Amino acid sequence: MAFFSGNIYSKSMLVDTQLNVILPQDGRRYEGAGSPKTLILLHGLSDNASTWYRKTSIERYAEHYDLTVVMPEVQRSWFQDMVHGHKMYTYITEELPKIIDSLFKSSVKREDMMVAGISMGGYGAIRCAFGRPDRFGYCGALSGAYDLKSLLKMSSETASVLEGLHKDIPAIFGEGAEIPEEVGIPSILKEAKRNGMMPKLYMMCGTEDFLYPSTIDIRNYCMDLGLDMTYEEVTGFHEWDIWDDAIKKMLKVFLGEGRVDWLDS
Repeated sequence: MAFFSGNIYSKSMLVDTQLNVILPQDGRRYEGAGSPKTLILLHGLSDNASTWYRKTSIERYAEHYDLTVVMPEVQRSWFQDMVHGHKMYTYITEELPKIIDSLFKSSVKREDMMVAGISMGGYGAIRCAFGRPDRFGYCGALSGAYDLKSLLKMSSETASVLEGLHKDIPAIFGEGAEIPEEVGIPSILKEAKRNGMMPKLYMMCGTEDFLYPSTIDIRNYCMDLGLDMTYEEVTGFHEWDIWDDAIKKMLKVFLGEGRVDWLDS
């Protein structure tokens, strides 16, 4: 596998931005035919583009499936086209797939495109995949921060990983603006269902996670809509130990066993 960490220029954001990429390259263990499938991994609120490869074994998992993994920088944007900031939703759903196609020659066909994330990135994965179901065939939401309104209230009451959220929201949606209903997960899912194109969804959360109650609400909503969904929960908090295991499970759900004999090849 090859690993690249660098910067690209984003036309939608009008700035250079960090991008980390894992690519099938040397074939020492396994290299499939044709263009590799693509996984875009989204970071959480207090993370950045480096967090996934620093805190998980994602490169080993990518090698197992001959998979390209792209880890972009989205800052604290909640994957929105911000009123006072960058067009992050446009970047992830429109510009980044074109960059992946032109620079890395990985497949950006819908049936080969996955997007997944943790916490804020779990929200972002559903926001992007179900907002653009013509673009993404698969979505992974790990301990997703789905209910922005309740999280905003929570951030003003307790010191936590949500610290500073009350300052982010005006930059994203405008001073004094309410969080729009159309960026809420129920509205996004309902619209995708109405349009008749739904990505496959893998959702998980730790039972001790502070986001577990809202995860159950969204899980139940997905079940009511009849989504093609795999849901799992494990004993655990809002932590990388369970997310590392979850991304491995997600890939197995979406892609099967992969190269079963890869360790012996």
